[in-house]
Amino acid sequence: MNRFFVATPLDFEKLALAEMKEVWPFLLGKDAKPHSLPFPEVTVLEGGFEFETELFIGLQLNFFLKTANRVLLRMTSFKAKDLPKFYQKFKALPWIDFLPHAHVEWEVAAQKSRLNNEKRLQESAEAALTEIFKGVKGKEVCASIYIRMDDDTCTISLDSTGEHLHKRGWATLKGEAPLRETLAAILLKEIIGNSNPAETAQITLLDPMMGSGTFLCEARALWAGQFVRDFAFKKWKRAPKLFQSSSFALNYKLPATHPFKAYVGFDIDADMIPAAEGNFSEVERQLQAVQKAAFVKAPHKFIHGDSLEISEDVGPSWLVVNPPYGERLPVAGSGGLKALAKLLCERHKPLKLGILYPEKERLGTVPAGYKLLKEVKINNGGLRCLFTVLTRL
Repeated sequence: MNRFFVATPLDFEKLALAEMKEVWPFLLGKDAKPHSLPFPEVTVLEGGFEFETELFIGLQLNFFLKTANRVLLRMTSFKAKDLPKFYQKFKALPWIDFLPHAHVEWEVAAQKSRLNNEKRLQESAEAALTEIFKGVKGKEVCASIYIRMDDDTCTISLDSTGEHLHKRGWATLKGEAPLRETLAAILLKEIIGNSNPAETAQITLLDPMMGSGTFLCEARALWAGQFVRDFAFKKWKRAPKLFQSSSFALNYKLPATHPFKAYVGFDIDADMIPAAEGNFSEVERQLQAVQKAAFVKAPHKFIHGDSLEISEDVGPSWLVVNPPYGERLPVAGSGGLKALAKLLCERHKPLKLGILYPEKERLGTVPAGYKLLKEVKINNGGLRCLFTVLTRL
């Protein structure tokens, strides 16, 4: 068994854990069939959670977790108060089983420990790797190693993810100040709440200020895997051979339905319409490549225009929006950002509205005919925000 740490945005550890529980039954065993392992015991920590499972199982979480940042393989954890002990412990790890050479990237952090010089820790680890792979050179970085010293406890991890998990491998075009895909997935799960698939299948998801379509793309593939991009573990010497096959994803028995009835977006910038179309089409292309004959194309429509002045008859709908802030927000009438929820509810009459506000612009008055369902604190690119969810009375 191997120990893993799934890193998540702060305060969303339990949401990512719930997502892991959703996908757990669909993960594959080494025979390329759904596995039969019980769900592991999990320790929830600040910024993520730890658990033990087979290497083959844990690595697959990279394909499916939409609300996590990355998946780390814990190599070891031990007490260390001096560099010689650290060096020996680091050198004794089975790096030769994972890495082809010593050209790696380092992430070192130290606090509340006698070994608190991050530069010296990295130099010591580099010396150990160089000794292990003596005479073996590598031109390209083959892995990222994380070293954390906290209260004299050293934890060493190997990154299985590579680029941050918000880089899905399908958004080819971006608008101004785009929302990270991981945050978009988190907010979508917050607005979905306890609604079951039968309920959401009757709902059109509408983004009145869609930009390059991040919310709509994430919603389209919310419970689907992402198999196109290269993950760091694929470079490991111990990378499971099944994952090296271009057709391995065909072995998953995931439902091929799309979560919402249809997807509609508005934007006042004409350049964003083809950008959103291109991104949404790429999501569907990748889904079709895996789902084959079971693939069902999702109805969608992206409209050039001001969603505060025009509307579209889409039937029962939910609105989800990350509005531009400050001078970039064109709000009809007066009231600025605080008036936006009222204007959107009046124009589109959604059953639910999820809107991301800067915390200082907190919604003061709930629009007539609606009630406040929840406010979720979130950090969006360093800006403290509230995701406010309203529901119709």
